[in-house]
Amino acid sequence: MKLTHAQLAAWKRDGTLVVPDVFQFEQVAPALAEIERNAYDGLTYAEYRAKWDEQPEELQRAYEQTDAMRRLAGPFGKALHFPTGLAAVDALLENEAYLAVARQLLNTDEIRLGYGQIFVREGLTDTRYSEHPWQGYHIDNATNSPLPPHPNWQRYGYILSGIILHDIELDGAPMLVCPGSQNQLDAVWAKHPGRAGGMSLRDLREFPELGKPVPVTAKAGSVAFRSSYLVHAAQPFANRCKQRAWMGYHFHRADTADWCKTTRPVPGWTSPHYLKFVARTTPSVRCVLGWPAPGDAYYTQETLKRLAQAYPGMDLEPYR
Repeated sequence: MKLTHAQLAAWKRDGTLVVPDVFQFEQVAPALAEIERNAYDGLTYAEYRAKWDEQPEELQRAYEQTDAMRRLAGPFGKALHFPTGLAAVDALLENEAYLAVARQLLNTDEIRLGYGQIFVREGLTDTRYSEHPWQGYHIDNATNSPLPPHPNWQRYGYILSGIILHDIELDGAPMLVCPGSQNQLDAVWAKHPGRAGGMSLRDLREFPELGKPVPVTAKAGSVAFRSSYLVHAAQPFANRCKQRAWMGYHFHRADTADWCKTTRPVPGWTSPHYLKFVARTTPSVRCVLGWPAPGDAYYTQETLKRLAQAYPGMDLEPYR
């Protein structure tokens, strides 16, 4: 997939871009089904609502038993970080059109995955928004990078992406973003110096130069990309009968990998999910995970034998 000049210009100007039709229905539908059952204790969202709509107090007690981090994947979230072990969810990373867009936005063929996470909000339990509409605005750079924002945001920041698994409409709590704010952080920093890679605004009304926030609505199969320096916030559900579920991946340039390191826990290289995923995935995705590309001098007869032992069943032919 090749972005148009208009899309690339919009990205450079706004620091946010929704790219439609990156994924087909046949890819997002099974991923959404897995994410729902992971989020709702084995139920679909419709089944979850039917069970809990009339039991809000019991639901709250059950919800509080879920670890706070895992609630990011839903009220009964289990799998959270990539690789999740949910086959259709992890397979989303193997979409070459998706990776091609990320490479264009980062302006390099050599990109790396910093982090991957399921993200689910839903009307019955959701509290991830501020009391007032001018509160809660921040950038996400500190999630991966320990360094404060740099004026050259396209090189020294990273990109966050949300793979849209169902239509996100205005009443479904779409994220609010301030387009162009990635280029205006000097004004914010002057008033509210952040800690390391982070930055929060106590009151958006203090920064009229940032402009009016806009909602990120999108159709299923789209991908919403944004700069790690983009000012944004959550908002409540206008329709509390809805959910907002996506799979998110963070990408950075390979030449900035030393400081674009995730600060959240991810499964280690020896976890069963990682071993299984890497053994069956593509050479292109392995490059995104930090492996040398096919043809690299790393791949000798001896190392290929060792890879065969480390990753049983892996197709080593591309590396010979």
